[in-house]
Amino acid sequence: MKAELRCKQLWSARRTAAAAAAMMAAMLFASGRTVGAQEKDDDEGCEGNITVKGQCQADLLSAGGFAAQFGPKDGPDDEGPGNNNPTPGTHDNGRGGNTFVNDPCLDPPPGLGPASNRRTVQSETELAVLNTTGSMGKKIVVGFNDSYGFYDNRQGLSGYSYSTNGGNTWVDGGGLPPVGASDRYFGDPVLVVDNSARTFTVAGHPAPQAAGEFYYASIYSPGPGLFALSVNRGSFQVAPAAGIESIANTRCLNHPEQYLVPNPPKAIQERIVWEPPVVAVAPVNMAVNAGALIDKEWLYVDQRTGTLYLTYTRFAGAPTFETPIEMVRSHDGGHTWTAPSVIVANEDFDFNQSTQAYTTPTGRVIVTWHRRRFSDVMPFPETEGAVEYAYSNNDGATFTTERLIALTNPQGEPPGYNRGRTQILNAPYITVDPANGYIYITYFSGKTPFPVISRAADIFVSRSTDNGTTFGPPVKVNDDDGVTSHVFPSVQVSKQGWVYLGWLDRRDDPVNNLLTNAWANVSKDNGLTFGHDKVQTDVATSWFVRRDAAPNFGDYNSSELLGFNDFVMTWADGRFPAQSALDPTLVSFQRQATPDTIFTIANGLGVGTDKNVNH
Repeated sequence: MKAELRCKQLWSARRTAAAAAAMMAAMLFASGRTVGAQEKDDDEGCEGNITVKGQCQADLLSAGGFAAQFGPKDGPDDEGPGNNNPTPGTHDNGRGGNTFVNDPCLDPPPGLGPASNRRTVQSETELAVLNTTGSMGKKIVVGFNDSYGFYDNRQGLSGYSYSTNGGNTWVDGGGLPPVGASDRYFGDPVLVVDNSARTFTVAGHPAPQAAGEFYYASIYSPGPGLFALSVNRGSFQVAPAAGIESIANTRCLNHPEQYLVPNPPKAIQERIVWEPPVVAVAPVNMAVNAGALIDKEWLYVDQRTGTLYLTYTRFAGAPTFETPIEMVRSHDGGHTWTAPSVIVANEDFDFNQSTQAYTTPTGRVIVTWHRRRFSDVMPFPETEGAVEYAYSNNDGATFTTERLIALTNPQGEPPGYNRGRTQILNAPYITVDPANGYIYITYFSGKTPFPVISRAADIFVSRSTDNGTTFGPPVKVNDDDGVTSHVFPSVQVSKQGWVYLGWLDRRDDPVNNLLTNAWANVSKDNGLTFGHDKVQTDVATSWFVRRDAAPNFGDYNSSELLGFNDFVMTWADGRFPAQSALDPTLVSFQRQATPDTIFTIANGLGVGTDKNVNH
């Protein structure tokens, strides 16, 4: 059956049943932990009226893709009450503790009515650490979706901050530089850094590159209705600030006059300096092909060769509505990019999203993603989830057919997450041990199979010891029962071969499933077993916050290693400023906090400055 016909049939069916489905979904969300697979919170039907593979396209897009299609989402329309720690502002900017990455005082203060929600979101965090002589973990850049970009193209949506002291303090640099007044970034940040000095050939001439070149990939619009993928090159230089910079701290907590007032560094210092964007994937035109978009990109740099690999999902739009996953490569430091190669062609009833690439010591290119399978019978319910992969032995020019790593169950969106669809994105995260070539891929799996969607899950890691030819059975990482939300895992391997995992979960609030902490664990036997989970947040927070972006907490978080050794994590939470007490007249919480990006050096895992061992 053609995708377009399926879309029209589904739209008609959903319009007649939307109110009943929304009421049932609300009842189930409020009274328990599960919802039916096809139940929707939004009784207005499919946002944008575009469907793909029988599904509302808005339900398939990434955070950046959603921003590109629909713009800001204003107002506190979350469900239920929230909570927060009553003493925020006392946990930041202490090495080994949690530090603010963006400057929270640049967010508007609460109490301004609708204006309190504008430019308030800094989430979907990604980081790159420079591990070379003279830095070895000191210079770090973090990217995040910054909703300031909805109102000023010089401020995002691809925001960034940088540190020159190993994450002890941060400078909020605003957003990636636009070319002019009409181009815009739409987030989905991915950052990598090439630790080696190289000489590339650009336009037939040698182009030396110093060690420490950073690359920032984003969804990018070079003009109205056009959507591409871009990559900005950057390096640390002694140079004046290109725009407004502000030290990330909580100076406005007891001094409200400091809200919206930048706190620039006192003297010129070495800072990240970005070049203009290079379009890596040619733009699609939504005016010509309704629903066309290039979405959910991921960037990787091979530290042996300097080759850049950019993977993504292509939404072809009308009339075919196909969704292949593709790759482009750069062999000259991001100056030019190859034509796309196809990793997985369009599949009528499968939707593949959230790709990540990595190379093994032999040069094999591994790409992993999450696959969603839909029935071919109307109303096309989702029937199966899986983490899959393919590999290439010719530098990504061609790939094997897709291969299964593990079947996964869905997980419902955690309370406070404002996307408003039935399940949260399951983005697998990949890394490779350069010493032995072992491949590790982490993801979550919900507690119940389709058609029931539970707001509870466990974190898993799958391992390959034969260069990606096969993967072993999943190993559960979290040591609790997984009866609450567990989301956004990432994995790293240290120079000792220790396998680190970080993620967010709500085990400390099993009754309400609201308060969220960041957790980490480590395996010291190459991923066969894991020790005891260690909490990494200084304060538990809810996701009921002021915000003008959907989703308010993004689609993923990230981790890295300082000096190839110390595990560090970055995530977004709602700790600043504190949320108020219960308002009995509204029977709700007055939301004051905003989503801000946090960084920490993991502790309690037996490495670096903390020698506590958990085995």
